[in-house]
Amino acid sequence: MNLHTFTLPELVVMLTVALEVVIVIVAIIGLLVLRRRAIRRERLYDQARDELSSLVELFGTNEEQAAQDRALAVVRRLNRDSGRRLLVEIGEFLTLEHVKPLVVVFTRCGFDEDARADAGKRPWERLRVVREARALGDPAGLLSQLLDDDKPDVKLGVFEALCAVGRPEQGIGALDFVATYGRLARMRVIDSLASSSPMPVDMLRQMAISPVSEVRLIAVGALGRAGVSQALDAIIDAATDTDVEVRIEALRALKELGDLRALPVSIASLKDEFWEVRSAACGVVGELGGDGAAQHLEPLLDDHAEWVRHNAALSLRECGPAGISALRQASAEGNESAGSALAEHRIVSERA
Repeated sequence: MNLHTFTLPELVVMLTVALEVVIVIVAIIGLLVLRRRAIRRERLYDQARDELSSLVELFGTNEEQAAQDRALAVVRRLNRDSGRRLLVEIGEFLTLEHVKPLVVVFTRCGFDEDARADAGKRPWERLRVVREARALGDPAGLLSQLLDDDKPDVKLGVFEALCAVGRPEQGIGALDFVATYGRLARMRVIDSLASSSPMPVDMLRQMAISPVSEVRLIAVGALGRAGVSQALDAIIDAATDTDVEVRIEALRALKELGDLRALPVSIASLKDEFWEVRSAACGVVGELGGDGAAQHLEPLLDDHAEWVRHNAALSLRECGPAGISALRQASAEGNESAGSALAEHRIVSERA
């Protein structure tokens, strides 16, 4: 068929199809090229990570300076974004003392300037700066600035980073805001404070009498989680706090501390109007009370709240013969919580 026999519409269709075929071929070639580049970048990154990991072992030895120079060369083989990511990835596995040579590499590569630029950009970029600061001990000195960030995730991340680098007292000023971000945020703050070193014990004891209930909860939780025995009086006082959640957290803290001086307030909490408090108190009384606690826990086997009955039964197992006797009697009367706890006790005893 000769070309002059095609009509104009047919020629348009043929040209369109040919153009689409060319576009598809170019797109496939482009994707293959991008894939090869991505694989090559990932391979280079993995090689750099392996090299840097081996060099880290020389930090703190007579070969530290040479290892630092080699680490600088390794990082510079990567693009700036990958270099920053690699230093943070390695730094997260090191202590703040051993990470210092990596901080020198970070600075010599000019990554501190990149971090300062990112600190004024989008939230996810600011979070990246926070992660770098946490891993490398705040090499660009940006945590104090970012503590005033208007995004809760960033502000919470900064607080955690400050605790991780040994500067929790700097973040406590923002605690009134962070504490209101929700229960999970408060748990993260408690964990961060409890693991901080040095821990700001005196500041936390003052926070335990704050007018803000969320702040009191955090302070009590952190002191208990860290096992700060010198804060026992403050935690005992918190067990009678006006806020229900603070009372619950205080009882959990008292269980962590395991001090017999907490027994009277824990027994009193068994009669709290809120079942959540009574439930938490069961665990403390069972932990601290021994045989004598059975008489206080036994009435709670008939509590209207299922979790109170359940925890009372579990705690009675820790009260020696008196507790087991109470469980047997209640089980014989048809108490399901007592029956379940007694059955578990038998299984454990048989295995022992």
